[in-house]
Amino acid sequence: MKKIIMALLAVVVIAVVGIAALVALVDPNQFKPMIAEQVKKATGRDLVIEGDISWRFFPSIGFDIGKTEFKNPQGFAEPNLAQFDQAELSVSVMPLFSQQLEIGNVSLLGGRVFIQTLENGVSNLDGLSGQEATEPAAESTGTPAEPPSVSEPAPAAEQQAWQISLAGVEISNASALIIDDKAGSQTEVDRLDFTLDQFAPGEWTAAQFNIAGSAAELGFSAEGQTELLIAEKLDGAEIKALSLKASAKDAVNDIRNATISLDSFKLGDWSTIEFAIDGEIPDLSFSTKGSTQLMVDDAIKLISLKGAKLNADLKGASLPRPEMKVGLEADAKYNLEKGLAELTTLKAAIDELALKGNASFQSADTPVIRFDLSSDNIDVDAFLGTGNESASSKQGDDSNQAGTAGANTGAASEKETDQEPDLSVLKTLDLAGKLAVGQFKAANAHMSDVTLAMTVKNGVFDLSGLDAKLYQGTIHTTAKIDANGKLPTYRVTKKIKGVQVQPLLVDVAQNDTLAGSGDITVNVSGTGLAEKRIRENITGTIDIRFADGAIYGVNIPEMIREARATLKGQKAEYVKEEKKTDFSAMTATIKLGNGVASTSNLDIDSPLIRINGDGSTSLVNETIDFSVNTSVVATSKGQGGKEIDEVADLTVPIDVKGNWSEPTFSLNIAQLLKQNNELEQKAQREVERGLEKLLGDKAKDDDIKKAADKLLKGLFN
Repeated sequence: MKKIIMALLAVVVIAVVGIAALVALVDPNQFKPMIAEQVKKATGRDLVIEGDISWRFFPSIGFDIGKTEFKNPQGFAEPNLAQFDQAELSVSVMPLFSQQLEIGNVSLLGGRVFIQTLENGVSNLDGLSGQEATEPAAESTGTPAEPPSVSEPAPAAEQQAWQISLAGVEISNASALIIDDKAGSQTEVDRLDFTLDQFAPGEWTAAQFNIAGSAAELGFSAEGQTELLIAEKLDGAEIKALSLKASAKDAVNDIRNATISLDSFKLGDWSTIEFAIDGEIPDLSFSTKGSTQLMVDDAIKLISLKGAKLNADLKGASLPRPEMKVGLEADAKYNLEKGLAELTTLKAAIDELALKGNASFQSADTPVIRFDLSSDNIDVDAFLGTGNESASSKQGDDSNQAGTAGANTGAASEKETDQEPDLSVLKTLDLAGKLAVGQFKAANAHMSDVTLAMTVKNGVFDLSGLDAKLYQGTIHTTAKIDANGKLPTYRVTKKIKGVQVQPLLVDVAQNDTLAGSGDITVNVSGTGLAEKRIRENITGTIDIRFADGAIYGVNIPEMIREARATLKGQKAEYVKEEKKTDFSAMTATIKLGNGVASTSNLDIDSPLIRINGDGSTSLVNETIDFSVNTSVVATSKGQGGKEIDEVADLTVPIDVKGNWSEPTFSLNIAQLLKQNNELEQKAQREVERGLEKLLGDKAKDDDIKKAADKLLKGLFN
């Protein structure tokens, strides 16, 4: 026993003497220049170890390193790319003889990283490979460099892999600052704490972290934990049981709680992610939940999402409704090399508005977006909350406004603006897509079987086709907006065929003054999209062809009878009839230009009457000035069963005046009387000519002339 004790004491003495000799004879600070030289050779940067390097002997041999700085090149806002106040590292010696690297606790205190990208795109991370600091030997000698000698590998039986273990990693009170002068952004990490429990390759270990910082004015914090596995050959890693909790806030935004959980992650395998975010942004509060399966391929080139789901409850004044629900389901892929994101089997719902299809996004200087979407039903009015306005209330509003329309320059005077819409987005996108909708409603107009194809590229919006069924007819529309000039330009063509006009007008404008089956061809263009500029600058034509309809609000046959009675100095017999004028065909070509819409070929035909007219309306102040001439061209019963044979061949002039909200119809008495005088004079000449042929010189007899005058007066009175 005594010998054993003496042997142990001898070992202790030898160890103490060895350590004392190591401390006395080997000063680790003498390695500073060598370390700095090797760093300079490898990176081209200076490494400055200001503090001392000191030995550690318990619980294992290691080093304590004082303040150390890794320098930046000249021209950056901070002198150091990385620095720390103190670092500790220890290694067990005896296991090294068995090719076991047992590293003690690694501790880093007061670490800081500074990364900056200048306005010219140069970063302090550039050139860290050190290639700029050394010249290849082949270039300096002019001869090819000889390949380095390679020793023969040891036989497999003689090779033994190193076993590495780590007692733990602790990073305390670290910080970072990332500045991008080119993008004008700045992100600062005020505090980073990180701990890693003891682990060895091939074995799971636990990690925890806590971080706080700011990006611009947005402050953020996050904390989380996970389990980590480093592959035995150090060629891969896995994580599992990841949980993350974060928050962010600035003057107007408040992300109160964001949580993310991940069951596991390994390259080439599917992982399950669940997340939830609650918070507020200006005029909107939200609560979202979602989940997806995630896979990153072994080459780290493709990220895939399967069964991605997102549900959100929204509240706020910025929404079309006080509260809304949003849902999203899709499979997705993102190609890192191409910067291409693809959404397949996409299903999106915002309350009752639902879409499905596929879409893609490719990152580029001008992002490329493609989509092909469809929906069974889209009700824009219900979505925007504008579909409950009744026709009667609308008409009531119009009647209230009509009283003031004449006092100023029309209802539009208060609405007009010179402010052009912001179309800058047209210059930032390369977008093309298709949309198909089974039933569509907007501005109370109903359409079905809607198909739309559009593109946006180089500042030009091109609606290559909008086709739909509309009130028993069809509509085809094309449009183009070019935002590249000082003011945007536009061109619109529209072809409407077989549309029932009255139900369309009732739904859209709460106006039932016109009925019939209509064909309308629109071809217009202009400069400027502000309302005032559209009214002033629009040019083109609108060609109208209506059949088998009626004009409500005016009964022209009744006005003809009133005209006849006026010529006779009598009061027309009152017959209770609906105020409408039937027609078999109505045609007109409306020309637009200089703020005016005008026509010179208005023509309305029916078996009983013919109506033609001309006139104009101001698009700026919404006034109307039309003259309409109505003629009875057949012997027939008029509307209401009243015989009008006696007014055949009579043309009745009607003036249409007023404004768009309250047009007025009135007889042009002056023209009517002038017409009557002309007819009476013409009839008198014909009678005199007939009497001369019949009676010869006797026709000039005063008695015969009086008899002829009495007959003519009876006809016209």
